[in-house]
Amino acid sequence: MYETLTEFERALARFGDKVQLIVGLEISDKMSPEVAYQEIKEMMKELKKLRKKEKNEWEPEIDYSEM
Repeated sequence: MYETLTEFERALARFGDKVQLIVGLEISDKMSPEVAYQEIKEMMKELKKLRKKEKNEWEPEIDYSEM
């Protein structure tokens, strides 16, 4: 099942796991809310970059000069 996941889908699953861990640390007062927010924000930026890269690979390039 997991061998058919794209790089973005695997990264999204890891992102979810990491967010759960960070939230758990924040709830148990092992991490401040601001640090937790900044870490999740940074991970989200990386995920968006990967999504954009993969989305560009999904879209076929159309050569309008041949139409």
